[in-house]
Amino acid sequence: MIERKLSLVTIHDVNPSCAEKLQKTTDELNELDIKYNLSIVPNYQYKYNLKDNPAFCDQIATVLQSDKVELTLHGYYHELDGKIEDYDSESKEEEKLDIKKGLDILSSVKLPKPYTFIPPSWFLSRQAIEALKDFKFEISESSSDLEFIKKGKKYIVSPVMNWDMQGDKEKNKQSLTQNKKQFYDHLFNIRGESYGLFRMAIHPPHDPDEALSDQIEMIKYLIETEGYQFIKYSDLLEYDS
Repeated sequence: MIERKLSLVTIHDVNPSCAEKLQKTTDELNELDIKYNLSIVPNYQYKYNLKDNPAFCDQIATVLQSDKVELTLHGYYHELDGKIEDYDSESKEEEKLDIKKGLDILSSVKLPKPYTFIPPSWFLSRQAIEALKDFKFEISESSSDLEFIKKGKKYIVSPVMNWDMQGDKEKNKQSLTQNKKQFYDHLFNIRGESYGLFRMAIHPPHDPDEALSDQIEMIKYLIETEGYQFIKYSDLLEYDS
């Protein structure tokens, strides 16, 4: 897996509050004809329950009609009053309860059961991994690693390219310059060539509006200049030896 040029593009914080921005983002990615992932929050901030938003669920179902798009679970409510949902310090039973509530909502709105879990805070405890195993999840992703839960394997990965550092569009504008510099000057400099897994996290609720054009240009660069292959999380299982 490390020696191949692979890229995971994941849209995070998928919920009804960002339906319009999400549509624009998925339209852009579909135009590129790449594989990507949607990481959904079933009851975002306890305000946006999927069960109360059938039009949004139809929007997601339409996107998922493509075999190039995969659904993942991104917590149950993600955040409340500025505090990010915790999957790092609670007990296994507490973690199982929130995971089950999220899965039950997805089932009730007839969206597919995800087999990859991404914690909202990017941190995941061993007890949370065990909870996910009980629900037959295959993969979990954190800030520094990907874990193949059933196989009991963990891979250390490089940091994710992320524009949402502070949960606020205006404050996140500083990430625009920082990410472009990191991407073009560090990852793909004139004399070097990057290999391995490249991860990009797109956050429609909190990314600066200008970020989408940068994200699309980076993806094009990965395709046209660096020859990267874009994959869904489930594809990782095939690359693991």
